[in-house]
Amino acid sequence: MHPISLLVATLVMLRHPCTRSRATASLLLARVADHAALSAEEREACLNLIDELECEAAQASGALAFR
Repeated sequence: MHPISLLVATLVMLRHPCTRSRATASLLLARVADHAALSAEEREACLNLIDELECEAAQASGALAFR
């Protein structure tokens, strides 16, 4: 699949920021990052976004554990 299509799908997932949507967005970004057409800077941006989404997910699951 073309990286632009994957990025659009990622944006759709992030419009509804629940745990499942963030996980799906991370997976889509990982597929984008693997695409050969990306520059090193674009790949790094995708990987940084994945890290941020995973941190948010970890914080959300940690907050639920304290309830």
